[in-house]
Amino acid sequence: MVLNSTYPEDIRVKKEIKSLTQANQSIELLSLRRKNEVSYETQDGLTIHRIDAGKSNYGLAFWDVIMSTFFVHPIFYRKAKSLIRLHNIKIVHVHDLPLVGTALILKRHCGVKVIFDMHENYPEALPLWFAWKTGWVVRLKNKLFMNTKRWLHWEKQAVEGSDAIIAVVDEMRANMLRKYSIDPNKVSVVSNTESTDFLHQNLDDRIYEKFKEKFILAYVGGLGPHRGVDTAVTGMAEIKSPQTALVIVGGGSDAAVAELTRQIKALNLSERVFLLGHQPFSKVFSYMKMADVNVIPHKSNAQNENGVPHKLFQSMMAGKPVLVSSCKPLKRIVEAAQAGLVFEASNPKDFARQVERLQQDMELRKEMGTNGFKATTEGEFSWEKSARALTQLYSTLE
Repeated sequence: MVLNSTYPEDIRVKKEIKSLTQANQSIELLSLRRKNEVSYETQDGLTIHRIDAGKSNYGLAFWDVIMSTFFVHPIFYRKAKSLIRLHNIKIVHVHDLPLVGTALILKRHCGVKVIFDMHENYPEALPLWFAWKTGWVVRLKNKLFMNTKRWLHWEKQAVEGSDAIIAVVDEMRANMLRKYSIDPNKVSVVSNTESTDFLHQNLDDRIYEKFKEKFILAYVGGLGPHRGVDTAVTGMAEIKSPQTALVIVGGGSDAAVAELTRQIKALNLSERVFLLGHQPFSKVFSYMKMADVNVIPHKSNAQNENGVPHKLFQSMMAGKPVLVSSCKPLKRIVEAAQAGLVFEASNPKDFARQVERLQQDMELRKEMGTNGFKATTEGEFSWEKSARALTQLYSTLE
């Protein structure tokens, strides 16, 4: 596996590795190295090789430009090539688009098969990720190199050249089949469902001690313009009850935090909307479990209409109702599981209406919470089902 980030921050990668090792796959993981991390170690049957290729934002930006220009990362290529030959590796499983070009060269030179694991709709996501960036250097770099047109060109090569593609949701798979002339059997769906290990976190029932007597809406996740958190903030101004609180748990760029802070202040919501910043993953279950409703207010765009976040399934597994925007995957899953309500994306008034409906109906909240828990632990949206699709894919390539 090759991963253009550090490990184990990405929980999707961690879940896939655990399921594959349980299925007796031997994995060598090649990832980035942080300061003070060792270059080589083994843990739980996994061997990790870490390389130095950007430990600062400037270093990472440099390699972004290299991969955008040539669709290859020379440091990853050299190290991966040596590991393939040393361990007689047959499959290169590459996470997300930027490193697929490197894997395709390894395929040509070493005869390996390539799995392209699409965490995101990368080309369409780029302008969304950078929408709130204000620095002119960053904006110029993104305009020249991290633009949708350039990366759609690389995506076409990646999709056509890979031996197998993993999509995170049915809508992403359908989108790939519409865009490119590829065999449908080439694209599998391994969704961002959650392992029941998530339930084993310690529950802190005092996590909202500061918000006693409040009806708590919790948003847990990253901050950025495409996440729609600004819609939820604006929607709070439409809700009359002073007891309703929106608690935002998660980090983001300085620009994202500054924009949300500005909105909260402009709407006089500082006593009802709270930015708690980044919190350890070990607290995520508590924040979701002890909330009254978990919200996922994603905006409708090419990224969100063809992807699905981990936090949807985590929120459902926490046994509390979810309030999601009308993005197709969110709406389909929540309605199929009868685990929550849907509001029109980017519509703060509709967000407020659905909050008030949930706030007024405790029995509905309980029923939806129970439905979500069952769907994610033993039903259609369990990680066990996703893991079977992953291991079956590997068996077809061996």
